[in-house]
Amino acid sequence: MTPDDPIAATFFEHSLVARVATRSPKGRPAMTPLWFLYDRGRLFLATGRDTVAARNTTVNPEVVVLLDAEGKGRSDHVLRVRGRAKVHPGAPSLRALALLGRKYYLGGWRSELGHIRLWRLRTRYYGQAEGAVIEIEPLSAELLPRP
Repeated sequence: MTPDDPIAATFFEHSLVARVATRSPKGRPAMTPLWFLYDRGRLFLATGRDTVAARNTTVNPEVVVLLDAEGKGRSDHVLRVRGRAKVHPGAPSLRALALLGRKYYLGGWRSELGHIRLWRLRTRYYGQAEGAVIEIEPLSAELLPRP
């Protein structure tokens, strides 16, 4: 299936966490769960510049992303997306920040507004590192049965 298939679009829209598989310079695998945004045919993941995901992606741009569509309820499948990633230093664009805010902070039952008491702590946590955005161009998608 292609990444623009309607089934893939459902997973992009209803998944809350992207599990991103990367490889270290020595070829060791790593899996990192990250919030993400699907916009204009690309996945955007905000992280720290010195995180395992950003460091590995800088060296080995081939990544695999697993999506569960958990926002739509339990599925018997996961979507595996293979893609090529690029790391951009700095914060996400204003457009991306607005879309991330709508998805995670104003998203109904999954709203982060219910966790407002943690925002100060979260701000301090994210302020410890220089930001980066991992941009992934999806190359292929495959629906897999959930183990």
